[in-house]
Amino acid sequence: MLLISLTRSIPIQILIMEALFRRLHPNHWILPKLREEYNKRKKGLTGEHKNDYYLSYLPENQFHIFHGLRLIYGHKPFQIDTLLVSRKFILLIEVKNIKGKLFFDEVYKQLIWIDEDGNEHVIEDPLEQVKRQSRQFVKWMGLNHNIPTEHWVVIGNPRTYIDPKSGSVYKNHILHAHALEEKIQEISSKYQTDLLNHKAFKQLTTRILNSHTPLAIDPQKTYQFTPSDIIKGIQCPKCERFGMKRVHQKWACPYCKATSRNAHKQAILDYLLLVKATITNKECRDFSSNFFCEHSSSLINVNGITL
Repeated sequence: MLLISLTRSIPIQILIMEALFRRLHPNHWILPKLREEYNKRKKGLTGEHKNDYYLSYLPENQFHIFHGLRLIYGHKPFQIDTLLVSRKFILLIEVKNIKGKLFFDEVYKQLIWIDEDGNEHVIEDPLEQVKRQSRQFVKWMGLNHNIPTEHWVVIGNPRTYIDPKSGSVYKNHILHAHALEEKIQEISSKYQTDLLNHKAFKQLTTRILNSHTPLAIDPQKTYQFTPSDIIKGIQCPKCERFGMKRVHQKWACPYCKATSRNAHKQAILDYLLLVKATITNKECRDFSSNFFCEHSSSLINVNGITL
């Protein structure tokens, strides 16, 4: 079995935007911008999942794998899409899920992307991005670990065309996700000496995991909304209208007549994502438009919520 030390979670930005889609008025001015960002982030997450799928074919017990790792060095955070740590070498992977044609410009360190509609875009060179992450990670590890570090850019979409005229420096660092297993086997044969003993390996992987610092953002400042913009109440999971009422230990929708035992869970999660990270009984009663108050004491504990 693969040693997945840090599983890939849904990014907090996606969770917040999904809550906003549920809780903002359909005509709210920020929704078009949110949709654009949301679609972009979902595509990126899809590419990362494709990368994870091909990594699942790796030999067991050779690597510790960290997905979505976020570390801090010198008060500056840096994030690694996927980190593989073995006793012989370390590999950083930056995943891009871009459709169309890609040309990597070695002279100006930029990526020329022609999308499926024929539009040309110039974006940051992802190889420079992962090289920067690699330098930061080496500094973060410190001088005690003299272990080779490799870095790749993985293209998640198998139909994306990578221009072979791209600079020669890219040929060994850019690949499609389906080529991951073979490429990792290549560098495994390149580095055949264990540079970390069992104790050092365990210490390093434990330190990495314990140092993971998930991103914390202010949703109202980031996405430019106020609590007054948020629709309160319990949302029906079937017709998606608000105003479910508590009837005989269930939530009942007065519109479509659907019932649910746990519709309150989504409401509390939305509050925690959009308003603040804790919720009291009083706040819960207010957010659920008082339909929740007589039952809230059994659903919320003194430190927050009991889902």
